[in-house]
Amino acid sequence: MKREKRFQLILTQLDEQGRVSVDDLAVHFKVSPETIRRDLSTLSEKGILRKVYGGAVKFQSAQENPFTLRAQQYAEQKTLIAQYAIRFVNSGDSLFLNAGTTTTIFARELAKQVENLFVVTNSPQIAHEFWNDGQTNHKIYLLGGYYNGAEIEVLGLSVITAIQQFRTDHVFLTVGAMNAVQGFMDYRIETAEINRIMVQQAQRTTVLIDSSKFDQTALVSAIPLDAVDRVITDLQPSDLLAKALEEADIQLHLAEPLVK
Repeated sequence: MKREKRFQLILTQLDEQGRVSVDDLAVHFKVSPETIRRDLSTLSEKGILRKVYGGAVKFQSAQENPFTLRAQQYAEQKTLIAQYAIRFVNSGDSLFLNAGTTTTIFARELAKQVENLFVVTNSPQIAHEFWNDGQTNHKIYLLGGYYNGAEIEVLGLSVITAIQQFRTDHVFLTVGAMNAVQGFMDYRIETAEINRIMVQQAQRTTVLIDSSKFDQTALVSAIPLDAVDRVITDLQPSDLLAKALEEADIQLHLAEPLVK
């Protein structure tokens, strides 16, 4: 097994259990404890987990992993969600897309399969996906403001003001966490505010979220459950969360692999 694949499986187990043990991981992956310790040290240096005696624990909700690291996590699930979501967009539609790893994958898939879209985004990377070296029939509006290079996003009051000039058919969002009490949450006030305004200015709201974010909390409440029309994810939520989604009249879609 490649080391990167082992990293992903370690992080999946860490998300599910909150803690991992060197000895258990060594048995599970059939490698030496020294190999696992090196793996955990590498992930700790990247800021993805915190090493403790005998293993590692996950970070708490006050901070989110950097964009480039999140892009490597749950990539298969995010791609599955993105491919499934395409069916809800038609040629000629207008849509907001916020900055995020899942929405970036969605943009890449969408740009290749649906024509003549009007896209409004605060993500330079998403804008680039639709631009396709100029070989495009999409109209792309990149919101201007303060550039946060670590998250590849544009923030600030000018972004909020610009969003309010548009009224789109859809908004497709990714968020930092989701739970039955606070709804959809994020890690930065500026990001949460952009998400809220995009929702207000769109006729229909779809959240693209992988199951690692279920029943989790983040620093800032972003969007209440009843403001969202549709959630697309990879696994069935817990009974508590599923009930909250149903009571908020949210359509829950489980992404399934495309049949070839």
